[in-house]
Amino acid sequence: MDGTLWLDGRPRFLITGEYPYYRDHHGRWAAKLGAIRAAGIEVVTCYVPWRHHEIADGDGRRWCFDGDGNRDLGGFLGLVAAAGLLAVVKPGPFVHAELPFGGLPDRVSPTLDPARPAARSADGRPLPCQQYALPSALDPGFLADATGWLRAVGRFLRPFAHPHGPVVAAQIGNEGHYGESALPIDALDYSRPGAESFARSAPGTDPPTREEDRLSADGLRSLVGWGRWSAEALATGMAALAEALGPDVPAFTTHAPPARADRVPGREAGRHDAWLARNRVGAATALPRAYTSWTGDVLSDEEALVNYVLAAKAGPGPNIEENWGLRWAEEGCAFPVVPIHHTLLGVACGATGISVYPACATEGWGRHLAVDRAWLAATAGDPVPFDPPYGDAAPIRLDAGPGPAFAAVRVLTHFLAGRQDALAVSRPEPGVCWGVHPPYAAVGAWDRTGNGDRPVPSAARTLVPFVAHCLRRSLPFRLAELTGRTALDPSAGPLVTVSGRFMERALQRRLAAFAEHGGALLLVGEPPALDEDLEPWTELAEAVRRCRTGRVRTAPLAGQPLGAAVENWLRDSQGPPAGPGPWLELRRTTADPEEALVFLFNRSGAPLRARTACGGHPVTADLVGGGCAVVQVAGGRLGACYVKGLNERTGARLPVRVRVGDDLLRSDRPCDLSALAGPGGFEVRTAAASGEAGVVLPEAP
Repeated sequence: MDGTLWLDGRPRFLITGEYPYYRDHHGRWAAKLGAIRAAGIEVVTCYVPWRHHEIADGDGRRWCFDGDGNRDLGGFLGLVAAAGLLAVVKPGPFVHAELPFGGLPDRVSPTLDPARPAARSADGRPLPCQQYALPSALDPGFLADATGWLRAVGRFLRPFAHPHGPVVAAQIGNEGHYGESALPIDALDYSRPGAESFARSAPGTDPPTREEDRLSADGLRSLVGWGRWSAEALATGMAALAEALGPDVPAFTTHAPPARADRVPGREAGRHDAWLARNRVGAATALPRAYTSWTGDVLSDEEALVNYVLAAKAGPGPNIEENWGLRWAEEGCAFPVVPIHHTLLGVACGATGISVYPACATEGWGRHLAVDRAWLAATAGDPVPFDPPYGDAAPIRLDAGPGPAFAAVRVLTHFLAGRQDALAVSRPEPGVCWGVHPPYAAVGAWDRTGNGDRPVPSAARTLVPFVAHCLRRSLPFRLAELTGRTALDPSAGPLVTVSGRFMERALQRRLAAFAEHGGALLLVGEPPALDEDLEPWTELAEAVRRCRTGRVRTAPLAGQPLGAAVENWLRDSQGPPAGPGPWLELRRTTADPEEALVFLFNRSGAPLRARTACGGHPVTADLVGGGCAVVQVAGGRLGACYVKGLNERTGARLPVRVRVGDDLLRSDRPCDLSALAGPGGFEVRTAAASGEAGVVLPEAP
C-alpha cells in the first residue's frame, strides 16, 4: 500500500541492515545479529545467491539451504528470529553484490554455453558481467532455470514467512534483471528473444538503431515503441519472477538512480531520459518498488544530489541500500555524517524505510564466491571490491564489536523507531508536479540530433535543472507520469511538463482542458504543432494562446534560465514563493497544518541557524557544517527531534539547539541527539564527541 509494508494490520517503517551471511563464518552469525539488534536495526536484509546454494551432485544439481557452514539459510533465519529481528530476503536471480557473475551460476552464461542467447546491445555486443556474457532474461531456457531457482527458494521460505517466521518480504531482481534500470536505453535486449518480444509488442515496427535518422513518423514510432517495450519487458519480467517465488512472501522490485555521467561515457545526454522511460517514473506499478542509492556524495556533488532525490521520488517505497561500509565505492561512507545525510534526505523525499548497507563487516567466503584473479589481472581491475573484509567501514566490526559508526546508527534508529507512526501517516509536501511524458523520454534517451531539429527537449536540459533549482530554493515537488489517459485535476496544484514538436492528441486534449479550467500549467519548450503521427495538431498550442493569465505559459529553452521561468510563473500563478535560507528544507506533512516533520540540511561547510515556521509557530535548529536535523512539530510544540551535531569527516562539532514555539531543547556539548516526547517526558539518546552530553529539555507536551 503506497510503498509501505503492512504487518499485522499496521504500516511499518522499515529500519533495515544488510548482513551477507554467505560471506561470513556461520559461527559468527549469532553475535553479529545480536549487535545488529543492539544498533536499533529491526529488519535484516540479505541476498540469497543462486551460485552459493546450487550444488553439483553427481551428474546433476541440488539446492542446499541447510546443513553445515554458511549455506545453512534455515539456521541463519532461525537466528534472525531468535534475535528478535525480521528479515527481507533478496534471491535475485541476478544479485550483483560484488559476487562472481553477479551471483548467477557460471553454467547459465552464453560464454560457456553458446546455445544460450546472450543479452545484447543495439550494436550487437553481449552484456557482460566480469568475464562472462549474461544470458538474455527473455530466453525461455534461462527463464526456466531462473524460475526453478526461485520456486525452490519460495518452497524453502514458506515455514519462515511472517507471522510464523521472520521473513516479511522478498526483493525480486536487482535494479532490474541485470541493473538495467540505469543503463542506456539500447544496452539490451537486442537478442533474438528480445527481438521476438518487441515484435509482439509493436507489430510491424523495427527496433531502433543508433545510426538511423529517426525524425520520420516511422522512426518516432520505433523509438517510442522501444521505450514502452523496455518498461513493459522489465515490469512483466519482474512480475513473472515474483510469481515463481510464490504468494507466501510479499515481493517488491528495485530501481537505481539515474546513471552518473562517468558511468556511461559518450552517452551522458540521454541517461536521465533512459531512466525515466524504463522505470515508469511517477507511475503506479504492478509490484511495489524500493530504490538503491549509489549516487556518490550528495554533500559535495550536485549531480549526486539531483540523482539521489530523483530516485527517492520516482515512486513510493523504502531505501533498500544506503552505503555505510563499502569505502571503495564512496570514501565518505566511512564518516556517518554522509550516509545519515543521505538517509534523511531520502526519508524527507518519501522513503518508507532506511538501510544500513552493510551493517557488519564479513570475511570467510569460499572459492565459488571469490572473483577470478586472472580476469582482474587481464582487465587491470581493482581487486579491492572483491577482497575481505567486505564492509571495511561498517558500523559493526568483524568480531561483532561496535565500529566507529555504531553510536551514530543507534541515535538515528532511536529517532526513526520512536516516530514510526508519524512516518507512516505523513507524506512529502506535494508542491509542484513535474509531469513525466514517457514518449518524450523514449525519444530523448537516444539523444538524436538528426539535422539539428530535435523533436523533444532532453531531460538533461529540462528535468535536471528544474530539480536543481527546486533544491536550491527548497521548493517542494513531485513526479507523476502523464499519458493520454492521465486524469488532470486543476485543483491538485501547479503542473510543469516538457513540450516538444509532437504530442499525442489525447494528451494535448487533456492538458488543454486542464489549462482552460484554471490549472496552473508551464510548458517547458515549444508548444506542439504535430500529433503522434507527425500530422498537424495544435489543440494545446491554441489553448495556451487563449489562456492570457499568468497561470498558463511556455518557457522556451532558448530564453531565460529554467529556474527563473519557474519562479516567475509561480509568482504570477500562486504568489511569491517563500524566500529560501542557506539550507535545504523539506517536509513530510499530514492533514493537520500544525503537524509536520521538518527536515533541515546544511549543505555548506559552515555552521548556521536554520529558521522556519510551522502552523505559525517559529522553528529553529542549529546545524553543524554538513549536518542535518529533523524536527517534529505537533500542535505548536516540539514532539521530537533528531540532530546530527557531529561532522566526523571535517571534525566540526556543534551543541544541539532546537526551538519550536516556546519549547527549547539544547545540549551542553556537541553531540548527535534523538529526543522523543512521551506521556512521561522526553526520552533522549545521544552520542557525544567526548563524555556524556547533558540535555536541557522542555516540558512534555
